[in-house]
Amino acid sequence: MRNSPVFVLSVIIFLAVLGDAKLIAQSLTFPTTLASGKPGLYDVSVQYSKFDVAPGVVRMMVYIPQSLQDAALSERPAIIFFHGNSQDKNYYRNSVAYMTQRAEKFRFVLISVQNWWMLSGGNVDGADDSRRAVNLLMHRMVDEDLCNRDKVYPTGFSAGGFNAVLTFFNSIDEFRDKEFAATYLQIAHESGLEISDPAAHYYEGGGGVAFNTFPYAGFASFKGNYYESFFQMNPMVEDGQPHFKKLLEGKVLFIAVGSNDVPRVKEQAPQAAEFFRMYTDTEPTFKIYQGEGHVL
Repeated sequence: MRNSPVFVLSVIIFLAVLGDAKLIAQSLTFPTTLASGKPGLYDVSVQYSKFDVAPGVVRMMVYIPQSLQDAALSERPAIIFFHGNSQDKNYYRNSVAYMTQRAEKFRFVLISVQNWWMLSGGNVDGADDSRRAVNLLMHRMVDEDLCNRDKVYPTGFSAGGFNAVLTFFNSIDEFRDKEFAATYLQIAHESGLEISDPAAHYYEGGGGVAFNTFPYAGFASFKGNYYESFFQMNPMVEDGQPHFKKLLEGKVLFIAVGSNDVPRVKEQAPQAAEFFRMYTDTEPTFKIYQGEGHVL
């Protein structure tokens, strides 16, 4: 759930009483061969003892297409893909030829992620495990010049569309809004907390900044689900709008539904679009694929 700015600021007062939370480390398994940037399929994973649902590890696959063999990967986009309704723990790797084919054709780096919402049997908290794991991976991918930092997009189909929206929105570093960061620091100091980096302080107890945030360029939800409770915002809408409008400036927000889609998606996709209009004063791209059902 995305906490409101008011709630975020109040947390530090609570911490002043209990003492600062301690960082619980996570680890990234990243093949040295992947750092070479050579075309191929690579297995990566993130281990973390405090995942909500995933059993201590989230697995991912990085695919560098042959069509990028002679390309400067640091200039190429990266597409993160979350699969839909499957409880096959290897689906993300073994059943996504339809995405690797697209990667070859459109020349992007593909990152396919286990969707722990579906793999858990329906615990939506699992989506956040997948989100945080891929955040950590993408920071490393950027550091290794394996993709363009400014062109990383979470995408997903069906249940994975929910993951895409969640990963984009809940990974926004709100402290990039300098006014918001200054207010946080002011309240922290008034509460007796001597801190200099508000983001590092806020995310300390949840695995750190890199685990919880990444500056995604946007998202694409293809015929995806949406649940309002996981994007709950400050009821004082006018307070949050300028803040998030600033943070979403220039981002690509793409929501798609088929004209013959399943009833749940036909209901939820417009709700997702309305969320961004209401709480961020930002108009998403809303696409209706005429004649299409619930297929990618």
